[in-house]
Amino acid sequence: MAEAGAERGSEDGAVDPDIRVDRVELVYRATAGEFREALRVLARASAAGRWGRGLLLFSGGLGLIVAAVPLLLGAAPEPQALVMVTTAVLGLLVLPRLAARRLQRRAAPLGTHRTVLDLWGVTVEHDRGTERAARWSEVSRYAETPRTFVLLGGGPYATRLTVLPKSGLSDPADTDRLRAVLDGHGLTRL
Repeated sequence: MAEAGAERGSEDGAVDPDIRVDRVELVYRATAGEFREALRVLARASAAGRWGRGLLLFSGGLGLIVAAVPLLLGAAPEPQALVMVTTAVLGLLVLPRLAARRLQRRAAPLGTHRTVLDLWGVTVEHDRGTERAARWSEVSRYAETPRTFVLLGGGPYATRLTVLPKSGLSDPADTDRLRAVLDGHGLTRL
């Protein structure tokens, strides 16, 4: 249910065009794949994530070179080279999937999530209660992935991450409305 840009009527039923209601609602159960996309966005958006990915790629590449040279010369590669490659594979492929599954397992017992984006911010309701995820002043950026919108905010030491699956929108046209609400509140698109 999205009502981005809907006009609010007065008590006598007349519509006041100067008052606009920006509201989008999502109802969903987030999947591990959606959390995986959100974690990818987070890694690209933070300096620590970019550095970590860069170091893992460098370590894996260097490990491949150090392992390939002895193999080409007919010798056995050093064990350290194999550890470098294994660590890179684990860090780049396995750990992000495990982290996404863990987030999904933590969200699953909360049941169905109902997220409302309105004039004041983002509110998340679930079967166990309600929480205000963030006021608009606490959300500075967002990214759109094929299956989600990811809201990012917080300070330099702790990042606030809110995942909004597109599958939670009641109508595919609501994707444009959600994007318009996020842009309308001055969020930087990554």
